[in-house]
Amino acid sequence: MLAQSLTSFPDAAACLPRCIGAGTPMRDRVQAYDWDNTPLGPIAGWPGSLRAAVSIVMHSVQPMFLWWGEELIQIYNDAYVPCFGVGKHPAALGQGGRACWPEIWPIIGPQIDAVRHGREARWYADSLVPIWRNGRIEDVFWSYTYTPVFDEQDQVGGVLVVCTETTDKVLAERRRHALDLLARRLLGCRSEDEVRAAVVHAASDNPGDLLEVVLLIGEEAMAHPPADLLTIRGAELQLCDELALSFRLSPRLPLDGAYRQFLEQFTATVCATLSRLQSDRALAQAMAESDRLNTDLNLSSRIKDEFLAMLGHELRNPLAPIVTALKLMKLRSGSNSETVHEQEVIQRQVDHLVRLVDDLLDVSRIASGKVELRKETVPLADVLNKAIEMASPLLEQKQHRLLVDVPTVRWHGDPARLAQVVSNLLSNAARYTPAGGHVTLATRIKGSTVQIQVTDDGNGIPAQLLPHIFDLFVQGNRQLDRAKGGLGIGLALVRNLVQMHGGEVSAYSAGAGRGSTFTITLPDSVAAETAPPASLAHSAPAPEQGAGLRVLVVDDNQDAADSLSELLGALGYRPEVAYDPVQAIALAAAGMQDVAILDIGLPGMDGFELAGHLRKLPGGDALKLVALSGYGQENDKTRSRQAGFAAHLVKPINIAELQISLS
Repeated sequence: MLAQSLTSFPDAAACLPRCIGAGTPMRDRVQAYDWDNTPLGPIAGWPGSLRAAVSIVMHSVQPMFLWWGEELIQIYNDAYVPCFGVGKHPAALGQGGRACWPEIWPIIGPQIDAVRHGREARWYADSLVPIWRNGRIEDVFWSYTYTPVFDEQDQVGGVLVVCTETTDKVLAERRRHALDLLARRLLGCRSEDEVRAAVVHAASDNPGDLLEVVLLIGEEAMAHPPADLLTIRGAELQLCDELALSFRLSPRLPLDGAYRQFLEQFTATVCATLSRLQSDRALAQAMAESDRLNTDLNLSSRIKDEFLAMLGHELRNPLAPIVTALKLMKLRSGSNSETVHEQEVIQRQVDHLVRLVDDLLDVSRIASGKVELRKETVPLADVLNKAIEMASPLLEQKQHRLLVDVPTVRWHGDPARLAQVVSNLLSNAARYTPAGGHVTLATRIKGSTVQIQVTDDGNGIPAQLLPHIFDLFVQGNRQLDRAKGGLGIGLALVRNLVQMHGGEVSAYSAGAGRGSTFTITLPDSVAAETAPPASLAHSAPAPEQGAGLRVLVVDDNQDAADSLSELLGALGYRPEVAYDPVQAIALAAAGMQDVAILDIGLPGMDGFELAGHLRKLPGGDALKLVALSGYGQENDKTRSRQAGFAAHLVKPINIAELQISLS
């Protein structure tokens, strides 16, 4: 009996409808709900179709929702509960659809009716269905299906909803697209006003997230923004300190981490553009300043070149008659003159002045890239002998002892320039070595490399001066006697010419009073030995002096013209002198000369114009033209050749060059 009484009480769990289940909040809530007071009635009386649909909903892990009957009574599962947010759950359970969703009924009502009457399922992807939750209407995006559920009469008894909220995905894509559009708009901005306009357009492109965006720059960014706007400052992002953006946000979206991150990225993008504009402005200003400086530099360089050329011309003009007069003195007096010593002094000083002018012009031409090396293969000894010859007046004057060690090798380079370099070093050594000192010129050959050293036991170089010894216009301390002082350009010229040969030059000194050593290294310059060219059977005969040629000398410097005329007469020529172009034309018209030496820098009509007039006179076609100028740069000589001049003499005139040009 006891056993019978025990089995007569049914298991409580077994009494629960298995279609609903138990053990989860929503299953328990559905089990406990008073369905008797709803159109569905008690669970026990539910038809099989309803029980089957409820079973699918309650046992699914996918958010599901069931509307049943004409009033669309609602049943949903645990997975759907988070979709409600705060405000509708749990009142939505057992509630009619229209009463539960009045805010979206204009959207979903027709969709439900379409399924109920059309008896076909419908699919909606990432659809905006804003619902009331968390105390406000929120923009919510869903992907969902409405599926008809048929009852026992084969009618649509309910609608099954299988849904997924895609708000996060849709907003992320929308915001990413908005940032892309913003970046593209900002890419073409060239001013702050254009950036402001781009920001306004960006807000209108994405009204779902941004109702208004205000760009604040400078003092505006530092002021307190309106309370109804969210302001993000560039400084907060460690970007632009003087920039802020104030956003009027959508009231239908929560200000969560993703929303704020979007606003920060928006601000960072604008900051980057303004930084680019500032950099562009700074770069443009720097480039404009650089262009201005380059223009000024080029102008200064051109003015400097013109000044140096004019300086050379003006210095050579007075030198020309001095040199010519000195040569006349030597021709007339020979070696028995009582003024031989004085002539030698004048010659040395004139040679020194000519060297100073040449060095000054060379530095300018090298600095402006107007000097080209004229390389050839020559005996190195010939080059160094020429350098010694150029420096010998100063060496002899100070009674220095010169020791020379030069091997017999052939060297490839510009012999005139290397002679100039070594001569400068020898002259420097002589200048800064007390009288009676020792100067050594030594050469070492290492493979194809030539190393030339000039050593003296003179004043030496102070340690603080040594690093700058090759800089332009740098000089050592001078004694009271400045007669042989230079301009501080010789060593700068040495370095430039050596570097043009692909070599390098260095200086060493143990200190003041302990002498100095300058070393030139010229790599890949030793030429292979070749058989010497066969000597000519007869050397070219020297030009006959004068040969009675009539020579017209035209120079507005009367001293220069007269002294040159006297020199020509002493050499056997028949000179005629004119001090201006009009006089020159008159002399030529009276009887055309054989040669005309024309000063290029004549007043009123330059030498080129005068040459043209002389050519037009009777016999002018056969007239030989020789240019005379204080300008001796290559472009000056080129212009003379193009104008029909047979030679271009640079003041002061070298007698040998003069005779060659007249021959």
